[in-house]
Amino acid sequence: MEGELLRTNANSKKISEDVLLYGTCISEEHLEILKRFRQKTKLHACLEEEHVNKVAWKLASIVRVNKVRKITVLTIDGSPHCVQLHYALEDLKELFPDLAVEHYTIEKGRLIEIPPEAVRKSRHLSEIESD
Repeated sequence: MEGELLRTNANSKKISEDVLLYGTCISEEHLEILKRFRQKTKLHACLEEEHVNKVAWKLASIVRVNKVRKITVLTIDGSPHCVQLHYALEDLKELFPDLAVEHYTIEKGRLIEIPPEAVRKSRHLSEIESD
């Protein structure tokens, strides 16, 4: 299944236990990288168009109703909008402790895995400064 996150029924039986959430612009600019991901469910969102709270609430509903076990997030590096997808996923982990989350970003055409600690630090600038 592939589709726009906010237009997807949270209770859809087509949603698998393994979800890829990616920034909408990736399908326009980096289709070859997107094809590397083999998740059965691929959903996209654009945080330039939608507020992160709507996206996070929808994701929480999807995880709860469909018993999603893993979400991988893929974004464009440096985007102040896309980075919020990573933050939303880390918050979801607190609500659903058994949820596995992986973070990836694309920088200059390269796919880079990002550790959760880096996502947390990017949200807490004072921690970066104290290192």
